[in-house]
Amino acid sequence: MSKDLQADTAPDIYVETVSSINFNNGVVRLFMVDQNPSELMEKDADPSKLTPRLKQQVIMPLPGFIYMLSVIRGLMEDPKMQGIVEKYVELGLLNRGPDESGAEQTGAQKTGPVQTDAVEAAE
Repeated sequence: MSKDLQADTAPDIYVETVSSINFNNGVVRLFMVDQNPSELMEKDADPSKLTPRLKQQVIMPLPGFIYMLSVIRGLMEDPKMQGIVEKYVELGLLNRGPDESGAEQTGAQKTGPVQTDAVEAAE
């Protein structure tokens, strides 16, 4: 790790998933959510009916977001990761569904809702 980037300077944050992605004026926002612990504590709480709670948002310029996608794509193409994802599919922890071409894809490759409020015109 670089001397400039200290591991103890940034806290770890656990999130369940990204609930939506918003793109506006060249800035991408990823809304991270988890399960609301106050709802989890209720007697007879049904986990499938819990309301997601906004935990944090990641705000980044479009070039940084596109770079992040290339890093994620590289990770998903790694044979070790593909094997792990396949095991999750076999265990029922990830769903498999058709992509736009009709080919099968794993739940890990699916994207959540994308909100595009305003797309800048290319100059």
